[in-house]
Amino acid sequence: MKDKRVVKTLHFGEIEVDDQHIFNFADGMLGFEQLHDYVLISEESTVPFKWLISLDEPAIGFPLLSPWHIDIFYDPKIDYDINKQALFVVITLEDDNGEMSANLRAPVIFDVEKQTGEQIILPSDKYSTNFIIGKKTKQ
Repeated sequence: MKDKRVVKTLHFGEIEVDDQHIFNFADGMLGFEQLHDYVLISEESTVPFKWLISLDEPAIGFPLLSPWHIDIFYDPKIDYDINKQALFVVITLEDDNGEMSANLRAPVIFDVEKQTGEQIILPSDKYSTNFIIGKKTKQ
């Protein structure tokens, strides 16, 4: 029988996570190097976004999006296997200016076979850490 963890999250309430769905980030995420175990959540109401939730500190989560939703020509020029790995970018839902942005310079790579994750910094200046993809409209 597979082990399960019950985690109380800020946005999704209490969730049950199978060990087979836990990704280990040996180096953590940028700015959160002390957090290593994460679960990737797909919520129907927020498609195409996914949510990377820390199991070490469930109040910490990152909205993720496929970089090809933002730039169909995105080419990080890194070695990854599309059959075993998935690539996402971290989204800032609203900054101080009410803008939504994507960090195209530091993608997150998930290895679905090894259950590992890693956020890498691309060596090229071609992509921004703060690529504006939308602005909140006033109501």
